[in-house]
Amino acid sequence: MKIKDTRKYWMWLSHACGAGSKVAVSLVRHFGNAYNVYCCDEDSLADCNFRVDKRIRSNLLYKDISDEEDIIRWCDSIGVRIICPDDTLYPLSLRALVDAPMVLYTLGVLPDFENTFTCAVVGTRSMSEYGREMSYKFGHGLASGGAGLVSGLALGCDAMAMKGALDAGGTTVAVLGCGIDVVYPKENEALLERVLNSGAVITEFSPGVSPLRKNFPIRNRIISGISQSVCVIEGNMRSGSLITARHAVYQGRELFAVPGKVGEIGAEGTNHLIKNGAEAVTSPEDILSRYELIYPHTIDIKNIVTPVVENKTEDENIRILTKKKKKSTVKNKKTKEEIFSKSAKPSGNVDFDSLSEEEKRVYRAMMPDIPMLAEEICNVSGMPVSTVMASLTLLEISGAVESGAGGYFMRHADDEEVGEPAITELDEGI
Repeated sequence: MKIKDTRKYWMWLSHACGAGSKVAVSLVRHFGNAYNVYCCDEDSLADCNFRVDKRIRSNLLYKDISDEEDIIRWCDSIGVRIICPDDTLYPLSLRALVDAPMVLYTLGVLPDFENTFTCAVVGTRSMSEYGREMSYKFGHGLASGGAGLVSGLALGCDAMAMKGALDAGGTTVAVLGCGIDVVYPKENEALLERVLNSGAVITEFSPGVSPLRKNFPIRNRIISGISQSVCVIEGNMRSGSLITARHAVYQGRELFAVPGKVGEIGAEGTNHLIKNGAEAVTSPEDILSRYELIYPHTIDIKNIVTPVVENKTEDENIRILTKKKKKSTVKNKKTKEEIFSKSAKPSGNVDFDSLSEEEKRVYRAMMPDIPMLAEEICNVSGMPVSTVMASLTLLEISGAVESGAGGYFMRHADDEEVGEPAITELDEGI
């Protein structure tokens, strides 16, 4: 039997498993499509050859889809397109991901991802003047040379690269970490309108979803997923742009980074990426020359225009974020327990099936509700600091670990044991 409108089942599956879930992909591969997953009962779920934790299993057995039907009616009424994996507009590059989104909400006109070179340009929100100039230069140069530009529309490097691409008349795609109807950050509202006039805005989060901190690392895999390459402009070692870089490596995308001045905090991340295999680039031509023969009908390096970056202004609400260091005093010092005292605690519903073996090992090395430094976790786990820091970032995304000031991390107890992973990076996606 052919179902006329399958969107509600894909949306239901996305809500049941959560954004960025590898379990959702595993379920689709096992049952064939979202409708078949919807029709499965508890016995069918028990027969799966992978583990579905009790929280997700409970959600899958809840069959009310009235909320999804309401969202569809709202989206259809205002022109928001809902794209699911069985839609011809769903990007093939996302279909191959082990954590492929079950639904995409879109406004505007998506580029032809199969026949257009798209490059993600990302970086820190707290950009320096150098980062500002490089972001605009790369955004403008890539767009004038024929590339589509993808970014997260965050303040700082992302917004400045997007502005450069728009000023060059290029095609842009903004990937949001909130609902399609939520403008975030407010400072970029005018920039968002410009993006809609020349490209598209997409998100996997349902309408009305707030820009929660945990959403942005999850959406970063879509930024790299719809791009052939990723270029990191500037960022320290804790910058979210390094999460996008890791996604790019996992997904087989080409990774570029702009070198920075040794000793500058904003250069730590990009210089680290270059030391570990990313290709150093100093101009948009360095990137486009790699793809000119693959996309001869759209890329033309001779068309690249070198922009003159204007003086630092508040033009179009894009601003440079600066952080002034305050002198530390005894009065302001806190114990490591106090660092977390006012923080919102995760719910405890951690999807351990989505964690790698390294992440589980780091999790086990931490004592519940006891703040620890990364160095202490290294000593307990016997793992190198680079692996521990990468794992802590992803554990924080999953809700298993919370970060606090002073470099401390705290594990929160969960009612599920850390089991075997349901799917790995070596699997083939949907």
